[in-house]
Amino acid sequence: MSEHEAEAGPGRVRNLGLLFLDDQDEGVIGVDHIYLAEGAFDCTDCGQPGHDPGHVGLTADDGDLIARMVLTAAEALVLANRLTRAASLVLESEEQVPDVEREAARFGAPS
Repeated sequence: MSEHEAEAGPGRVRNLGLLFLDDQDEGVIGVDHIYLAEGAFDCTDCGQPGHDPGHVGLTADDGDLIARMVLTAAEALVLANRLTRAASLVLESEEQVPDVEREAARFGAPS
């Protein structure tokens, strides 16, 4: 929400994309923008219509189990960064076998 206290109204969900997993018939990952509609609530401090920038919704469904997360923008960016780094490592490993000892020495060396 904003810096003001507010009474929540009806929520909205804007689907930003679905990723269908290749190795599963029913596997899907969804990304959403979850927010309150403009004017759906009034700020209890100033009485003006409130503005909710929202959160990021992440849904993973494998056909049997559904996992849902609601993330702040900062949390979503950290997750996106980690996924990008992990994907980069996988792509690098396809080109050249990783040198685990070198990586351990690089990250374990005192600075």
